[in-house]
Amino acid sequence: MKVEQVLALPEGLEVTNIDVIDGVLTISAVSTQTSVCCPLCSSVGTRVHSHYTRTIADLPCAGQPVRLLVQVRKFFCDVSTCARKIFVERLAPFVVPLARVTTRLSESVQVIGFATGGMLGARLTDRLGIQTCWMTILRRMMARPTALVEQVVELGIDDFAFRRGRKFGSILVDMQSHNVIDLLPDRKAETAAAWMGAHPEIELVSRDRGGDYAAGARQGAPQATQVADRFHLYSAPHRRVFDPFWRKERLRAHDLWGGGLPGGKPQGDSSMPQSRTGPKAFRARSDCPAHHGEATLPNLAYRRR
Repeated sequence: MKVEQVLALPEGLEVTNIDVIDGVLTISAVSTQTSVCCPLCSSVGTRVHSHYTRTIADLPCAGQPVRLLVQVRKFFCDVSTCARKIFVERLAPFVVPLARVTTRLSESVQVIGFATGGMLGARLTDRLGIQTCWMTILRRMMARPTALVEQVVELGIDDFAFRRGRKFGSILVDMQSHNVIDLLPDRKAETAAAWMGAHPEIELVSRDRGGDYAAGARQGAPQATQVADRFHLYSAPHRRVFDPFWRKERLRAHDLWGGGLPGGKPQGDSSMPQSRTGPKAFRARSDCPAHHGEATLPNLAYRRR
């Protein structure tokens, strides 16, 4: 059996040397493709311009990282009307143009990322012998093309944060399959209406109790029935009942500690920033009873009963 078959290399690559360099299994190969076409005009190149070596990372072998050193050729394009006079032979689909990793390695990292996430995926790839980092895993995940949105009968829409407290967008969910189908760059009514207008099959829109999504549903999907989602139906009465209670307990805790710090320091003392004064700063100190679990808000609420 040939080495190329053992390593599952595509046709057109011939292995010339195998060595271990700095713990990396290094495989040298040359391209032996018989016909090479120009990527612009698709004409066959016959005149060789020069050679150069591509360094490509591949799937590990027996726990060892694998590096491919592939010698490829540059050709002249003899078509006078073609804008590209010199081109390099392609190794696709084994390696996409300009890539430094094989397609199978990129897909493996992508699958690991979707299964474990960024940080855990980096730990797993390190044990498997794949040299990568968590940011690269996330980039591989983001590079995966999204599936086309098919028929959506029941749509769920809500806001989410790209960056907490700074930038918000809208998330769209198919309520029948419970899958995220699209993300919108903002939470404006016009953006939501434009997306819903492209899907006239929508019969039901589940949303929060805000006015923007309601207006977007009226403009983009007037035929759909609008309903409030379960989360907001449950959370609104809960906040209405318990928020006044906790607000009163916070004020009581503030009055209990005098609105300042232990040792008689006033609340506006210049030695403590304003953001760290009051009950929060008091609880952050080791000599505060709340630091030892004696005066936390749940305990105060329990004592009040």
